[in-house]
Formats: sequence, structure tokens, C-alpha cells
Amino acid sequence: MEQPFLTSRVLFLSILLSMSDCAIQYDHTSPPERVLYSRTSDRITGFKDTLDKDVILGGLFPVHVSQSMGGQCSDRFRSSGFQRMEAMLFAIDSINSNSSLLPGMSLGYDIRDTCVSENIALDESIDFVLESDQLEVESCGGMSNGNASDRVKVSSVIGASSSSVSIPVASLLRLFRVPQISYASSSSALNNRDRYEYFLRTVPPDNQQAMAMIDLIERANWSFVSTIYSDNLYGEPGINQFHELAHRRGICIDLNLPIKESFLDYEYQYVADRLANSTANVTVLFTSFEHADMLLRTMTNSNRSINKAGKVWIASDSTASTVLAANYAQVASELWGVLPATNLHAPFDDYYRQLSTSSNKRNPWTQDAFKQLYNCAHNDCNVSSDYSQNEKVPLVIDAVYSIAYALKEFISDKCSAPLVWYANNQSCQSHNGRTAVLNGSVLLQHLMNVSFTSPTGNEVSFNENGTVKAIYNIAVLKVEQETSSYVLENVGYWNENLPIANRLHFYATQNENELFDDFTSQCQKCPPGQFKRAVTSSCCGTCDPCLGSNFTNTNSSTMCMTCPDNMWGNNPLTGNTHCIDIDESYLKPSDAWGIVLIILAIIGLIAVVFVTSAFIWFWNTPIVKSSGREQMILVLIGITLCFVSTLFFLLKPSPASCGLQRIVMWFSYSLILCALCVKLIRITRIFMQQSISSRPRFITPPYQIIFTFLLVACQMMLVFISLLVVNPGVKKELHHNKTNDNNFPTLILQCTTPHIALVVLQMLYNTALLITSNALAVVTIRFPANFNESRYVAFSTFSLGLMWFLFILSYVATNGSTIQTAVLSSTIQLSALSVLLCLFGPRVFIMIFWPSHNSSESGMKPAGTKDLESLPQRVPKSQTGVTVE
Repeated sequence: MEQPFLTSRVLFLSILLSMSDCAIQYDHTSPPERVLYSRTSDRITGFKDTLDKDVILGGLFPVHVSQSMGGQCSDRFRSSGFQRMEAMLFAIDSINSNSSLLPGMSLGYDIRDTCVSENIALDESIDFVLESDQLEVESCGGMSNGNASDRVKVSSVIGASSSSVSIPVASLLRLFRVPQISYASSSSALNNRDRYEYFLRTVPPDNQQAMAMIDLIERANWSFVSTIYSDNLYGEPGINQFHELAHRRGICIDLNLPIKESFLDYEYQYVADRLANSTANVTVLFTSFEHADMLLRTMTNSNRSINKAGKVWIASDSTASTVLAANYAQVASELWGVLPATNLHAPFDDYYRQLSTSSNKRNPWTQDAFKQLYNCAHNDCNVSSDYSQNEKVPLVIDAVYSIAYALKEFISDKCSAPLVWYANNQSCQSHNGRTAVLNGSVLLQHLMNVSFTSPTGNEVSFNENGTVKAIYNIAVLKVEQETSSYVLENVGYWNENLPIANRLHFYATQNENELFDDFTSQCQKCPPGQFKRAVTSSCCGTCDPCLGSNFTNTNSSTMCMTCPDNMWGNNPLTGNTHCIDIDESYLKPSDAWGIVLIILAIIGLIAVVFVTSAFIWFWNTPIVKSSGREQMILVLIGITLCFVSTLFFLLKPSPASCGLQRIVMWFSYSLILCALCVKLIRITRIFMQQSISSRPRFITPPYQIIFTFLLVACQMMLVFISLLVVNPGVKKELHHNKTNDNNFPTLILQCTTPHIALVVLQMLYNTALLITSNALAVVTIRFPANFNESRYVAFSTFSLGLMWFLFILSYVATNGSTIQTAVLSSTIQLSALSVLLCLFGPRVFIMIFWPSHNSSESGMKPAGTKDLESLPQRVPKSQTGVTVE
């Protein structure tokens, strides 16, 4: 429904009305029957025209403003209430002048002033429903001329304006089955048909208005707002609906402040100050007229209440009309109003402008009201040039016409023609000759069925909740160039009957970007690397960095994502936007320990090559032959493997490298130990042999090699069993910074430990070999000098035992670090070096630097020939280590 179309339709209806068979006859020159406050008071609370009228309509309008504490009327008039009251009179005159709508009938009125007070409105409503011969409510002071028996009871009530007034009135009128049609009460609470069955309205309910506000806020891309509401039956349900919808749409509420009926000036100032300090640039006002008036007045008079240039207001229909006053524009210049979609009714403007203090006799408040509202200084004045029609005027006209069309439907269905109407008991002669009574229930039934186009251009029909379809004008407060006055200019509309995506529509003449671009109101967005953490003080929350293994790479994330295993956030101080690999710590060739181990391995391998070369060069010399060449080669192979094993310890831990570490370490060490042990056993058997005529069995080199590998096989069997029981793998431990757990950690990679039972068995096996070797070494040391090489074997076994004793202590002390691997590898290398020096060092020295001792005559007597000469004569030379291999 575009605004130009509505305007043309209203114009068309106005033309049709002017061309009807009877022009409107205004009845504003006849003095009314006044209603006074009490028998002794001259204060006017209402007026009525019931004489010779067929149907009487009650009216409740806020003509005066209530006093600050409520409950009493002040002397100050409300322009909006005065206009709406005249709109009811205008509509009644129009209906009575229309011979085709209610022919043969005339409508009367009984209008009362509520002063926006629940108590006063209830008093006047009781007057409506209980006025009769038997009962007169003294507190209401309903005084009128004429006999009570001549009075026509009020059939329905137009009003009230405020929801806080309409709710108690609707409860009262329901008891007496009197239909009520409000033109401005929009509270969602009035949708309850069980409690307010006889209540209807020509204004949409606030739950729809709240939805229109939410759609407007979303279209403007505002997500951070404050709310101010009246703590009454109008503001509270409306703002609750707004908050519920805002929560669903992700709109954050910064401040939510109520305004109570009992608020004093300093309390309004408190609300103004809180609002001024709010970081939200958009404020939603869901307040009644009086509360909005007081709040805006407080802000206008305060120099520190609000940042005038940075606030946007979204006002409900009740509040928007208050802001139109020019003296409030400085604090509400950027205002959006959500108003029921009504176009100004031009015929009412003509009617209202021709009223004057001298001609409008039926309204007893005209003279005082015009003087106050339009600054009339003389006795005969009319509306000033700056008059603007109140937006609820068309809705008042719609409400009066709803009654008229319901009456028309009743007469058409129940009454015979020509119409015979009995005003006293509100009945007519029916088609079957009986009497058809128009009571409240019947009138309500016909009201719920009406569907017509009002002279205002509005389509009027009531749904099951007694409300019309929700169509709102979206208006912006702007300065009119010609008059320099502020007006609410319609820039679009909201229609609940349209699809959700199209409910809010701006006219083609409006540039939507220009409407919204100057203002922003959003919660702080959290950049990548941070997440939004909820706090109790604000629904916007606060931005915290994603630390440790957490990260986020989107804006306004509400939670951090977790990095995959073995990865960490990229920035431990300002927040992580992505993940990076954690530094892996293991024994690397570039580490200090790795360099030391490589140097040791190189030195060891060079020494092995040198020793091997020397042995090959002097292969057939006595010193090489006497050492047991095959066993010495096995020892050299074991020593070489010890140095080569360093390569496996410097590889990145993996199942393959860890398995090779276990195999090579135990094999190389066992090969050295077993070869030495078999060598000592051979020497011991030779010298322990009692008979000089025969050699011990199985001492030839092939047997020695077989025995060595049999001993090694026992150890390797335990190794392979341990590999099957606990498969070689990698143990990963995350080590954090001791001072900051969120700082970059280190992932320590270590080979998994074999099963402890098998490790103990392997250690016990090696220990047994060591003990045996050391025991045999002690025994062989006292043998003749030609066999003093047993000393070197003993030194080797002693050094191995000492090395592994120190290794166990160091290994336990360095548990859980990469140094532990270095300790193990260095122990293997040092063990190999000690054997190489102790066992092969003296021989190489003799072969190179003391060749005279490398002969058959000298044998192995580095201490001289004295030992050789002291050998027992019963041991033949053929059995010495020099000649026997």
C-alpha cells in the first residue's frame, strides 16, 4: 500500500461524500448537557447530547493533563486529546448527515475527560453503565438535566487513549457487556479475549509495533540499543515484546530504564544522565505521552544530559507525537517514529479550522482550550496557522464508523422496514413482528463482522483479537522548509500481511543509504584472534584473546576453536588467528648435545679405523696372533656399531628409529661384552688346564665365535620379545613455559620405554656377563706375564661396569627430557671408547712405537722379560698365548 495510492483514495472518498444527497450538518452551535464533577462543583468533566437520540456513544478522551502525582486533572489542555474528542463529534455529525448509512436513526454522545487517570476513567465509565432511576453513583457526580427515565443508555464506548486507562475500563465494561473501541490503546495485554472480550481497537497492538521497530533496527544495521519504557500497562508489555524479539535477532540492549508514575524531577534527571552516558547511539522509547514529555523536557533543560549530535531515537506512536513540539527538537532531532498507517483526513481539517470560541457551543472547553493551545488573546478566535492534525484523529473516526456499520448490519439483519426504533430499550420491530433487542453482546457480534472502507481511507475489520491489521508508517522527524517547523515525514511503511523479507518498505523517493549512513550503533566487534565473552554488565560482552591452543579467524566469534594436535596458536600475547606447528624437541644433530655426540662418534670411528688398519698391517705378528684375532674383530665390530648407533639417536623419533635404537644398542653392547667374556673364559680354561699334554676342547676360533653369538642371541631374544610386547613408538609430552602457560610450548618427542620387566631381564643378563667377565679378569690377572693381556680385558670390563653404573644414575635423573637420550647415546659411545683404549691401546702402541716387543722371543711383556722367565717350566712354549691361537 503506497502512500500516493492512499491519498488518492481518501480524496476520492471525500469527493463522493461531498456529492451525496445530503451535506454534513454540523451541530456545534447547540449548547450541550454538561457533566459536573459533583453537585456543588462547577468543574466540567464531560458533556453529552442524548435528547431525542436513538443510540448513544460514550467517549473517553484525555482532554486535560493529569497533575504530577496523577488522580486529578490539571488546568493544562492536551492538544491531541482535544482534537480526538472533536474527531468523534465530527464523525457523529457525518454519520447523522448521511441518509444512506443509518436512515431514520440519529447518534448521540456522552463524552468524558479522563485526564489520563485510571481512577477518573473508571468513575466516568461507571456513570456510563450504571446511570438509571434506581442507582446514581455519587462519587462520579453525574449531574444532568432531564428525567432519568428519558435517558438513553450508552451502547458502546469510544476510547480510552492510554492503555493503562483502557485496561481497567475494559475489565469494568466487560462485566456490563458494553463494547469498547479504542483509537490509541495499543498494549499487547489487551489481546487477551478471556479478560477483555468486549474490547476492540482501530490501532494495531504493540507486539506488532515492536516487530516493526526490530525490522527497522535490523535494516539500519544497528545491533546495540538502549530502551526507555513506561512502567505501566502500556510500556511494560510493549518493551517486553521488543526485548524478546531483540534477543532472537541478536540485538543487544545496553540500558533498560523504566519511568514510573511516581517519578519526581530528580528521577527523570537520573534517567537522562544514564541515557547520556550510554555507549549505544540508538534509544527506543516505549513511553506514554506524559512520561515522554517529562523526559524530553528534562533533557532540554539540562546541559549535560545528552550528546545531542550522536543519538538516534526510535519512538512508539505515543512518544512520537510528543516530540513534535519544537522545543524538544534539540534533543530529538534524529527521531524515527513507528506510527499506525493513517493518512490525514482533510475534511476534518476543514471542520476543525472553522471552529471558533464563539461558534463551538457544544464543547464547553473550547474557549479555554483555544486560548491556551493557540494563544488566543480575544474572545472570538479559531485555530492558528500552525495547527497540524493529530495522527490518531483518523482512528477515532474509524472507531465511530465501526459502530455505525455494526448498527447498519443489525438493522439489516433483524429489523423490518420501514425501521421502527425504540430508543429507551434499544430495540426494533423485527421481521417476524417480534422485538429485536440491541444489547452489548449482539452489538459486539456485529462489530466483529464489520468490514468496510472508512472515509479516512483505512480498511477496517477486526480479527479474532478485536484488532485491525497492523500497518505502520515509518516516519522521520524533519524540518519543513516553508514553515521551518518540525514534522514527521513518512518515508516508508511496515505491513504485517506481506512476506517477512518485504514487510518493511521504503518509498522510491527515499535514498535508504542516506537515511542510515550517518549513524552507527553496534556492539564492539572482536577481530580475528579474539572471541566475545559474555559479562553480566553488558550483553555486548567483552573481547578476550584466544590463547594457547585456541584460535579464531572470524569477526565477533563467541568461542575459540581448538588447534589440531601438535599445533599451537600463532600469537600468545594478542590472540591467535591461526595455528602453527609446535616446536618439536628431540635430540637433533644441530643441538649442543648432538654436536658433542657426532664429534665423539667421528673420533671413535677414526680410532676404530686406525686400530683396524694397524691390526691388518701387523696381522701376522705375535702380538696380534696372541690376542685372539677373531674375538678382537668381533669386539671391533661391536665398538663400530656403538659409534654408528649415534645416527639412530639423532633421528627424529619414529617407530622405525626407536626400534632400531633398541636393536643396535643392545646388539652392539652385547657383542662387545660377550666377545670379552668368551675371550676371558678361553684364557681361564687354558691356564686352568691341569694336563700339559692336551689342549682344552672348543677353544679354537670358530668355537669362540659360535659361543659369542649364542650369548648375543640370548640377549637379542629378550630384545625382540620386548619389541613385540611394547611396540616401538613415540611418546609426546607438551612442556609449557614455567612463567606463562599460554606462551609457545615445546613438544618433547621420546621413544616409548620397553616393558620394565623385560628391561630388568636384559639388564640382569648384561650384569651377569659383566660380573662373570670381571671375576675372570681378576683370576687371569695373576697369570704369567706372557698372558698379561688379561689385564687389558679386565680394565675394559671394569670400565664398562663403571660406565653403566653412572649411566643408570644419570638416566633416572634426566627422565622426561631430550638430555636423557643424549645420556644414553653418550654412555654407549664412552663405553666403546673405554674398551677401545683399554683393550687395543697397548697393542697398537707396541706395534707402532715398540716393535721390538712384537716378536716371538719377547712375546707380550711390556714390563720386560722378567715375567716370561718366571713362567713354570712345566708349561711348554707351545701352549703359550704367543704360539697358540
